Amino acid sequence: MAGSAPLKSLTLTAFRGSAATFTLDFEKNKKLTLIYGENGTGKTTICDAFEFLAFERIGSLENRGMGKGLEKFWPTAGKPASALAVDLETHTAKCSGRIVDKKVSVSPISARPRIELLRQRQILELIQAQPAARYEAIKRFIDIEAYERSEETLRQLGKTLATEKQQAQAAEQENLAALQGFYEAAGSPAGLNAVTWAKQKLAEPTTGLDADIAAIGKLRAVFDALKGYLEKLATRHSAVTSAKDALALAEQALGAAIATATEGAGETLPVLEAGRAYFHAHPQSTECPLCASDENIAGLAAQIDAKLNALSALRTAHANKNAQQTALNNAETALGQTQADYQKAVTTFTTAQTGHQWKATVQLPAAPPPTDSAALPAWLAANEAIAAAWAGIEAGWRDESRFLAQLKAAAERYDSNAARVKELADLIPNVDTALAQCVEERQKFTDGIITEIAQEVGKLYEKVHPGEGLDTIALELDPKKRASIELKADFSGHDAPPQAYFSQSHLDTLGLCVFLALAARDRADETVLILDDVLGSVDEPHVERVIGMIYEISTRFKHTIVTTHYRPWREKYRWGWLKPGQSCQFVELTGWAIDDGIRIISSLPEVDRLRALLAESPIDPQAICSKAGVILEAVLDYLTLKYECAVPRRHGAAYTLGDLLPAIGSKLREALKVEIRDGIADATVASTSTVELKPIFDELTRIAQVRNAFGAHFKAISFELLDTDAVGFAKHVLLLVDALTHPEHGWPSNDKSGSYWRNSGDSRRLHPLKKPG
Repeated sequence: MAGSAPLKSLTLTAFRGSAATFTLDFEKNKKLTLIYGENGTGKTTICDAFEFLAFERIGSLENRGMGKGLEKFWPTAGKPASALAVDLETHTAKCSGRIVDKKVSVSPISARPRIELLRQRQILELIQAQPAARYEAIKRFIDIEAYERSEETLRQLGKTLATEKQQAQAAEQENLAALQGFYEAAGSPAGLNAVTWAKQKLAEPTTGLDADIAAIGKLRAVFDALKGYLEKLATRHSAVTSAKDALALAEQALGAAIATATEGAGETLPVLEAGRAYFHAHPQSTECPLCASDENIAGLAAQIDAKLNALSALRTAHANKNAQQTALNNAETALGQTQADYQKAVTTFTTAQTGHQWKATVQLPAAPPPTDSAALPAWLAANEAIAAAWAGIEAGWRDESRFLAQLKAAAERYDSNAARVKELADLIPNVDTALAQCVEERQKFTDGIITEIAQEVGKLYEKVHPGEGLDTIALELDPKKRASIELKADFSGHDAPPQAYFSQSHLDTLGLCVFLALAARDRADETVLILDDVLGSVDEPHVERVIGMIYEISTRFKHTIVTTHYRPWREKYRWGWLKPGQSCQFVELTGWAIDDGIRIISSLPEVDRLRALLAESPIDPQAICSKAGVILEAVLDYLTLKYECAVPRRHGAAYTLGDLLPAIGSKLREALKVEIRDGIADATVASTSTVELKPIFDELTRIAQVRNAFGAHFKAISFELLDTDAVGFAKHVLLLVDALTHPEHGWPSNDKSGSYWRNSGDSRRLHPLKKPG
C-alpha cells in the first residue's frame, strides 16, 4: 500500500522558499529525519510541502494578518503559479501537487500522504485553548457518533416538549380567561368557578334550539313571501285588464278595415293569404290548388299578390287583433299561475306554523292566511306586528346558540390544553432522565479513551521530566458541559491547571506530549509525523530527554521529520550523544539564496568526517589535525564532566586541549579502561576485550607537547607536525572514540550498575565509576 511505503524523495520547484528545484532524498531504512538549519534556511518550506499535498493548504501563512487569498503567496516570489510543483515519491508510488486554475490539484489522490503536523506556534494551543476547543482537537480520536445522535435527538425532543409545554400552559391560561369572561357575563353564579359553571351550562339540554331557529326562520320567510303576493297579484290583475282593453280596440279597428274593403274581403282575406303562402312554397305549380284546373294557373300568383296588397290595411288590423288576443291569453295565464303560487304559499305558511312545537314566547297569527287573495291585505295588516317580533326572537336564539358554541369550544380547548400540560409534565422528566443516562454513558465511554490518552501523555511527560513531581496529567470531561475537556496536573499535591504554574518550557513539552500521544493513536504506521521547530523554549537539561522521547515515539510512525534550529541538537548528533538505538538521517540546511533557494550541506557526524579525511589521498594534515583536535576536545569534555575533574575557570572562552588534557590526571589515566562487549546480550558474560586508555592518552599528550613546544595554537598544529604525527594523532583520537562509544548504543552514561558506567546496549563499560582519590 502506498500509504505505508517508505519515503524516497521530496522535490520542490518554485514552492515558497524553494526558488530553484530542491530535492530531499530520504535514506533507506531510516524512519527519522532530522533537518537542522538556522532561521530562514527553508525548514518550514519542507513542512509546508507535506501540508500542501495532504490538506491543500499552507498553515504557516495563516493567522498572520494577511487576510484571505493566501494562495498567491504559495509560489516563490516572482514565479507564476503554473511553475509551482511539489512531488513526493515513496518506494511504491509518486504524488504530485500543482496549482491549476487557482486551485490545488493533487494526483493521484490515493498516493496523497497522511500527515500529523505540529508547528512551534501551535504547540500551546491545546494547552491554552478553552475546554471546548480542546475537546474539538481530540474528538476525531473518539468515535461517539451514535451517542451524539441519540443525545441530540433527546436534547431536541426535550427542547421541543418544553416549548410545547410553555405553549400549552399559555393556551390553557388563555382558555381559562375566556371561560372567566363567559362566567362573569353570566353574573358569576355563586358556588361555582368558571370551569365548573361552563361544564354545568354545557350539560343543560339544548337540542330544540337549532330546530326553533330553523322553524322561525322558515316562518318569517313564508310570511315575507305572502307579503310579496300583494304586489304580484295587483300587477297580474292590472295586466289582464289592460290586455282586455287593448283587444277591444283592436277588434274595433279590424271591423272598420273590413267595412272599407270590397264585399267579402273579410272572408276572402284568409284564402288569399293561404294562396300566397302556397305559391311561395310551390313556385313551379301547373294547376290551381283549389280546383285542380290548369287553364287559369298562369298569372294566378301575381293576381293574389295584387289583391293582398290592396287589402294590406285590413291585414294589419287583423294581425293586431291576433296579437292583442295572444297578450290577453298570456296575462290571464300569468294571473292564474300567481294565484296558484299564492295558494301554495298559504299552504306552506300553514304547515310552517302548525308543524312545530313553538315556545310560549312566540306569538302566532290567530287564523291561517285566506285562500281568497282579496282578503290577504286585511290578514297581513292584522298580523304585521306579530311577524315583526319574530326577527328579534330569532336573533336572541341565534345569540344563545353562538354563545353555547363558543363556550363549548373554549371549554374543549381548555380541557385539551390542560390534559396536554399534564401529559408533558409527566413526559419531560422521563426525556431528561434518558438524556442524562445517554450523556453519562457517552462521558463514561469518552472518559475511558481520554484516560488512555492522558496516561500516554503522562508517560511521555515523565520521560522528559522524571521525578519532578509533575507527572500526573489528567484530561477530564466537564460533567456540566457536553464537549469540554479540563486539563489538570499534580502540582505540589494539588490539582491545578498547568497553565497557572508550569514554566514555558514545561508547557511546551506538555503540549508536545499531548500532540504526540494523540497522533500516535490514529493509524500511526501510515502517518508521516512532522515536528516543525518544536524545541524553541525547551531548556538544556531537558533537551536530551525530549530528543530521546521523540526518538522513541517516532518508531510507531511511517516516518518522522523533525526540523530544528536548536544548535545543541546538531552538536549532539555530530558527537554521537543523541539517544542511541534509533537510526537517524541528519540533514543540515545552509544559508538560503534568492537564486538557489534551499541548500543542503554535508551532514556527516564529526567522527565520520575524520574517517573520511584519513581515507583521502593525498591527505590534508591541517584538516585532519583540526578535525581530530575538535573531536578530542569533545571526548575530554565528556570525561572531565563525568569524573568531575578540575578544569580552570575561564569566563566567556571554551576550554582547549591545554586545559582538558592535564585535567585527566595520572591516577585517573591509570584507572581508565573500557570493556568492549559487542554482541553480548547477557550482562553476566565476560567482555570480549578490554581497552586501557592510558597508552592512548599518553600518546596524545606527547603529540600535543610537541605542538606546545612550537608555541602554536592547536588549530594550527598541521603547520608544525609531520604528516605521520598528524595521522597518528587522528588515529589515536579514533581509537579513543571507538573505545568509548558504540555507533548504535552511544556513550557510557548509565551508572546504575554501581561500579562502572554503561551505555544503553551494555556494549561499553567504562571503569572506574568514580575518580580515584
